[in-house]
Amino acid sequence: MGSIGAPIVILDTNALLDWRVFKDPAAQAIVDGILSGQLRWLASPSMEQEWHQVWPRSYFRDWQPDPMLTLTVFQHATFVEEPPRGPLRCKDPDDQVFIDLALHVGARWLFSKDAALLKLAGRARKLSGLDVTQLTQWSGLVDNAGSP
Repeated sequence: MGSIGAPIVILDTNALLDWRVFKDPAAQAIVDGILSGQLRWLASPSMEQEWHQVWPRSYFRDWQPDPMLTLTVFQHATFVEEPPRGPLRCKDPDDQVFIDLALHVGARWLFSKDAALLKLAGRARKLSGLDVTQLTQWSGLVDNAGSP
């Protein structure tokens, strides 16, 4: 998948929805980085399980998600074991795994729109250098700087 030395990224379910269901152009820079090996996307089995529970929900029908794209999205991830509980607590228990994994593996970025995860951004940055950010903010940085 990705290069071992490439910066590690974690994509929460909202980021995956932007990529595979909403086809948000803000996701493209991340996708290109993952597909080219410039970024290394790590995921755990529980993240994939959550994805398969979320994307088929009826309120996504208007966006007509392509079942093959949604079913195969995790082929681009490198799977790791479930992370141990980390030092930061997320108010949303469903999102705890994302911050735990990001901190456990030394991820550079955790991409999310989730308010509970974004609230942890300052503490995560101080603790480990992890940048918890939205896809739109990261793609703007890339557009302005020319590289991740």
